[in-house]
This record gives sequence, C-alpha cells and structure tokens, in this order.
Amino acid sequence: MPLPLHYRSAEGSGWGRVLNIGKGGALFTISHIVKPGQRIELRIGWPVLLDEKVHLTLVAGGVIVRAQDGQAAVRFHKCWFRTATAEFKRHALMPIESQPSIAAPMLSHC
Repeated sequence: MPLPLHYRSAEGSGWGRVLNIGKGGALFTISHIVKPGQRIELRIGWPVLLDEKVHLTLVAGGVIVRAQDGQAAVRFHKCWFRTATAEFKRHALMPIESQPSIAAPMLSHC
C-alpha cells in the first residue's frame, strides 16, 4: 500500500511516497535536493482511520542519513499522530494514476 507524504526542510518542501518505514526511520521519494545531516519533517498519510472516519498523518521529525537518485532516508528523532488537514487529504486521496510514480512500502512498527 503506497503511503503519500509531504516533507519540509530548509531546502524546500514537496510531496513524495514512502518506500519503506520502520520505527527508527523511513526511505522516501523526494523532488528537492537534501543532504545528509539536514533536519527534515515528514507528514505521512496513515492507512488506518481513527474511529473508522478520521484521516491521520504521522508527523515525524528527524535527520537525513542518505540521499541519492530521487530518494532519501531519514532517522526519526520523534514522531506523533495528528488529524490530517484538508489539503493533505486532497493530495493523498488523489487517484494513483494522477500521482507521481510510486512503489509499495514495507510496513513495520513505528
């Protein structure tokens, strides 16, 4: 199941896809240049609804540990859940064929 994400760093912000996620970090697609050591915040569309009706985002702050070929890896320093904003839901719920190319993530506990 592809998980959409929005990222924000000192270099810019953009939309991407989670390729792999675990409790310590994530690998995701990027459209801006990021560098190892750089701080970043991710907002990841969570696949489970709160009370079967409320969309959630996993907000994760961390540091880039690797970046190359349109992908970056982040080590999480903190993460928490928030209700998804209307803008995030509009983008995250777009049909797959309307979004950038994606790969299915491998989920584990976060």
